[in-house]
Amino acid sequence: RGRVGDFNIFVDDDGTAYHVRTGFDLVRLNANYTGPDALVSSFTTPKSSEGPAMFKRNGTYYITAGTGCCACIGGSTIYVLTASSLAGPWTYRGDVGSNPTPFDPHSPNNYVTRAQGSAVLQIGGNGPSGQTIWLGNQWNSGLLETPPGPRNHDLLYWALLSFDADGAIEQLTRQRDITVVLSPCGGGPCNPGPTAAKRSTSEEAPVLAT
Repeated sequence: RGRVGDFNIFVDDDGTAYHVRTGFDLVRLNANYTGPDALVSSFTTPKSSEGPAMFKRNGTYYITAGTGCCACIGGSTIYVLTASSLAGPWTYRGDVGSNPTPFDPHSPNNYVTRAQGSAVLQIGGNGPSGQTIWLGNQWNSGLLETPPGPRNHDLLYWALLSFDADGAIEQLTRQRDITVVLSPCGGGPCNPGPTAAKRSTSEEAPVLAT
């Protein structure tokens, strides 16, 4: 059914895994995560999109996806959809990846991150105290290396997402770096305290500080 490329895997709190894919379908996987079990729901975006990623925060399910831009330098939109149930309905919440004002002559479509969505990473759980990070491929950025690197050497842009009181993802702004709070031992009794990891969004290697 539909296209199956550019997929991501989401695992819910009960351990059930779901395959979210360009197409756009959400399919529950079998217990071994090796094949499909059932179609759960479908969703649409304003324009043809790809690279969906899924996460859960405070009981709400989120899907992000961007307009198709195969190996484009300019980046992509970041469409956001939410649902209170995996069965839907999925509600379109807007595009948080397009800059409302011109800012970059090298990004003709005026996208904030100049990247296309790849995945979403959550650190510290999926509650209000956790951190949610959007990851995007900066296609062709490997060409800036000396000597130029292949496509799979492209940089990965990290954007720390912020949410308003209603759980909506706030409009992204260009981030030079982000600080991620790590908890050794998973927050257990051996936890000596949080460690801050400063992660450059593109140009630099990570810098760790305690």
